[in-house]
Amino acid sequence: MELSTEVGEHVIYHWDETEARLCGGTVPMVDRVLELVGGHYGWGPDDLGPGIEYFWHEELAVQACSLPWVADCESHFLNRPLVFSNTPIQTHELAHASRGGHGRPFVGYPAFINEAFASRWESAVIQGGVVGYATQPEFLSAAELRAALDVNDPTKVNYALALTWWVALESTYGPSKMAEFILALDGVTSAKGVERATRRVFGISLAESAAIAESLPESAFDDPACALEGLPTFTWTGLPLVLERSEPRCEDDDIINFSNDTVGWLFALEFPDEPKPYSVSVTVPSGTDPITQSIFVVPCEGELDAVYGPPYIAADATDGGDPNWQPWPWHLRGRYVGHLRSMRDEAGDFVFSRVVFERVLDDADQPMP
Repeated sequence: MELSTEVGEHVIYHWDETEARLCGGTVPMVDRVLELVGGHYGWGPDDLGPGIEYFWHEELAVQACSLPWVADCESHFLNRPLVFSNTPIQTHELAHASRGGHGRPFVGYPAFINEAFASRWESAVIQGGVVGYATQPEFLSAAELRAALDVNDPTKVNYALALTWWVALESTYGPSKMAEFILALDGVTSAKGVERATRRVFGISLAESAAIAESLPESAFDDPACALEGLPTFTWTGLPLVLERSEPRCEDDDIINFSNDTVGWLFALEFPDEPKPYSVSVTVPSGTDPITQSIFVVPCEGELDAVYGPPYIAADATDGGDPNWQPWPWHLRGRYVGHLRSMRDEAGDFVFSRVVFERVLDDADQPMP
């Protein structure tokens, strides 16, 4: 089959232009995903690419990934990492293609570690949907950890427990030590080799690493999109905050593909630090089907935070001719990142919702008698 190609800074991107129209911000965003992962651990440009090849093509992905229910995978051809996906920006597989996700030829880690690393870098905001896992409050025993590290079949990995172990180490020792750990894991394929790496880098045994993970409360890292710089930012000033992106076109460099027929635009929101209730109106021009529109946001709390509720907030649009406020307020504080999502029509055109945030008075706002 013949595919079109666009070359980015770190990725060579392929897609079928007879099936999908590639928007202007998609390939640059793939580059930025690789930079987010690499920059976090201090990798230089040579460790990010160029050379990673990304194939956005459902049929090819199903064939390449071997399993009929899998349409996303990463592999190697000679010295080059390859990503196959039916998703335009598959953040999990891009993490696999990076250095920490065994994206270097002939360097493999146990599947438990590979999937832990890739799960840590999944982005719902960039990828256009709900992804990722929170850590588990109860971890596996040291014996079970050893057994899990000796399994090299990713279909048999408990992703949430693998992520818990990785998050426990990274939140305890920090990115620089994790970068050392990643280097120490080069060529390691068993629990015995992983324990040599934990002792060398952290000074702990596998059993001690399992104990650190077991003591970790249910928590999650921020969505990787929280680290994106240069996003259009909308700040609450006391007046209704209006979020909109007028007259978008697929060619624009801030529009990315979410699927063959849906696109997105990324932004940041900033509210005061004290949580307050806000009503949210999500509308589209009259005559536009609201089912094709939505807003999705995630909080940017810090490196690691306890999970007290849903890790995201989503709302569908309503027809602009009869604006319908969300039936419950959103309690917001601090910084958020998110996307507006839109489905393209048969001509390839699309619009984004217009979103208005307004304060809702609560008991704390009432004057003292």
